[in-house]
Amino acid sequence: MIRLILAVAFAVLTAALGAFLALNPGRATFEFLGTRMEMPFVVAAGGTILFAFALLVVWWSIYMLWTSPDKVKAFLSRRRREQGYDALERALIASAAGDGEAAVRQAARADALLDRPALSRLLAARAAEAAGNLEGAQTQYEALLEDQRTRVVARRGLAQLAHERGDHKATAEHAADAFSQAKGARWAFIALFDAQVAEGRWEDAAATLGEGEKRKHVAPDIARRRRAVLLTAAALSCEQSDAEKARELALSAHRAAPGFAPAAALAARLLAEGRRHKKASEVIESAWAAAPHPALAQAYRELRKSDSKTRRLERLNALAALHPDHRESRLIRIQTALEDGDAPAARELLDPILARTEAPSSRLCALAARLARLEGRDEQARRWMTRASHATAEADWTDIDPDGRLFAYTPDDWKRMVYVYGDENRLTHPRYERFERIAETVPETALLEAPRPKRAAASRSARFADAPPRMPDDPGVETDENGDGRSA
Repeated sequence: MIRLILAVAFAVLTAALGAFLALNPGRATFEFLGTRMEMPFVVAAGGTILFAFALLVVWWSIYMLWTSPDKVKAFLSRRRREQGYDALERALIASAAGDGEAAVRQAARADALLDRPALSRLLAARAAEAAGNLEGAQTQYEALLEDQRTRVVARRGLAQLAHERGDHKATAEHAADAFSQAKGARWAFIALFDAQVAEGRWEDAAATLGEGEKRKHVAPDIARRRRAVLLTAAALSCEQSDAEKARELALSAHRAAPGFAPAAALAARLLAEGRRHKKASEVIESAWAAAPHPALAQAYRELRKSDSKTRRLERLNALAALHPDHRESRLIRIQTALEDGDAPAARELLDPILARTEAPSSRLCALAARLARLEGRDEQARRWMTRASHATAEADWTDIDPDGRLFAYTPDDWKRMVYVYGDENRLTHPRYERFERIAETVPETALLEAPRPKRAAASRSARFADAPPRMPDDPGVETDENGDGRSA
């Protein structure tokens, strides 16, 4: 619309000018080098316009001839750049599609056409990775280290290659350099932390975890649980060489995650060895209040070697009172009742648990067997023990091995626990997940054996000495006074 208006306005002005010149013809005189020329004004004006146009054409021709080399050079450069970007596009597509050979070929073409060494080297490294040429990728990434702009991305590529080779030391080296330069590089934190854990460098991993938490690369609750595992493993590693340092590390681990039973058990043992029994008791009590665990009860029981049996039972009952409604607290009260010979109290506590359990664990079956023996029902006790040999183990109970050791983890187990407990908040001994059944004998050996009733003990032993154990059809089967089975 604007162009139309302008065109109409130009036509009107041209017509007006033509009419004005027609009404006022006039004459123009031109004199040059003694020659005098006279002509109408309109002809002179037209000649001037044509001369100016011709002069402009000549000037433009001279300009084009003068600048043509540069224009040809710019055209060729632009065409070369477009071809390079086309090769770059094809290389990226081939790399993403997993066509390594095509990616390498197009990357080499892009490198030859584009004057972008950083981009072409990065593309060549990616293409080499896609083609499985890890040595070539290594060379390209090392070349990228020379440019400060691509140093972090080069470290990432080198760290990934080192991780694939299983070289944790090199992985940590590259990730540490990137972690110190780029605060927002979360991959650098993950790679460095994982490499330090894989190498068993517990304290270094804890320091990296603290810095990662400050940079918000890891959630605070996950960081606390991971730190508890790392410090516990660090305390165990230096227990023999520096007991005081191990004690402080274990206490720090317990403060980081009071519910992490291995830290509390280790801290309590180290404190007890330093004759700081009161502090050791406080550690176990706080851990029990946070998350009851049978290993904590075992540690609490053995805290003072000089305690009498009565005193130990009192201490265990006091520990159970800190978390009375928890299943583990009820099991402790059952155990103390059995050791004290109080069959009615044990029966009152055990029966509701068995009633709510469709498939009692080996630990529950062993407790039921001890209770039956305490009540003088040897046949029922034998049946429960037979069932215990086939029942599943409790995950928590596998943290105590048959020798009575608590949390006997291997270094690989600790590495795994950093993520299992740290990220998933699960505390399960690896032997349980490996389906090892070595810990199923613990319920029979770790606790004091319940006393047998004095009446008819010898005769019952003689009567059933040769009788083979048999599995009851119903876990509620009881025996009468003569030892014959009857339905409960």
